Amino acid sequence: MDIRVTRARKIYGDGQHNAFTGLETAFGQTIVAFRSGSRHVSPDGAIRLIASRDREVWKSIACIRHPEADLRDPKMVMLNRRLLVFFAHLPPTGPRRMMRTESTDGQTFRPPEPLQGLDEGHWLWHVREYGGVLYGSAYRRRTGVPVVSLLESRDGLTWSPLMDFPVPGNETWLDFDRDGRLWALVRDDLFGCIPVLCTASAPYDRLDSVLRLPIRLQGPMLKRLDGGCLVIGRQWDDPGGRNMRTDLFWLGDDQPLRRIGTLPSGGDTSYADWRDLTGSRAVVSYYSSHEHWMDSAVETGEEEENPASSAAHPSDIFLADISHGTGK
Repeated sequence: MDIRVTRARKIYGDGQHNAFTGLETAFGQTIVAFRSGSRHVSPDGAIRLIASRDREVWKSIACIRHPEADLRDPKMVMLNRRLLVFFAHLPPTGPRRMMRTESTDGQTFRPPEPLQGLDEGHWLWHVREYGGVLYGSAYRRRTGVPVVSLLESRDGLTWSPLMDFPVPGNETWLDFDRDGRLWALVRDDLFGCIPVLCTASAPYDRLDSVLRLPIRLQGPMLKRLDGGCLVIGRQWDDPGGRNMRTDLFWLGDDQPLRRIGTLPSGGDTSYADWRDLTGSRAVVSYYSSHEHWMDSAVETGEEEENPASSAAHPSDIFLADISHGTGK
């Protein structure tokens, strides 16, 4: 597979820490959602959405705030001609909640409402639609051990469990191939952020395969393409956890994983999202602080406990153009 980054550009920056992107195409627009706050971890996080018809000129279409909560990790999906936006609601005390808002025109959004059917403290980290059904990955700690579950929903509001992944993970990306097989990339949070690739067939209540990849990765993103999987996420150099950047890897079927490139990035970076355009073209959103701050140590545990991840520095939102094909 020939995968190339043909262009990357900053599409939003305002001196705030802008991060954790979600990407969707809806209502004739490309829409990017992200958290905007004073720090990587801070009580003032808001969810901002920007949109563009040509992916060149962008405008803000919504900013969702709460006076007493940090809002984080927005993810978007289209369902029945509605744009659904999911995000985490973290108050200073008490359990986190997962919220949802929606729009039928890409201009106005309903007041956020809490999701139903999730266990207390569950963090719905990624959502994917397939066959008119929503599938989500959600994680929480159970007796001190991280547990990540696969959930499903018919309306995006009420969720029910399908299975737990056999990995002590948290951030888990979901994708489906054209035959309906589920591909999941799980960040193993107990063993050094090793990504674990899992597959499952309908009805998605048990796994077909589990493969540990020979890298460390944070903010994992997975795209299933013909002949293999594209993996994007935060990488760093050992020892010391320095030279953080957002790397691209290709895992061909029955082939070893290989690094194929690096997005313009550095410092606090990653949390990409992907949207197909036409033919062999796609776009990837991500965030990076490389225009402001470069040398940071990698996370060592929960972000809230890591001073480096809470440092005050700006970061910006970027969009990369991707071409992919067999090269034949």
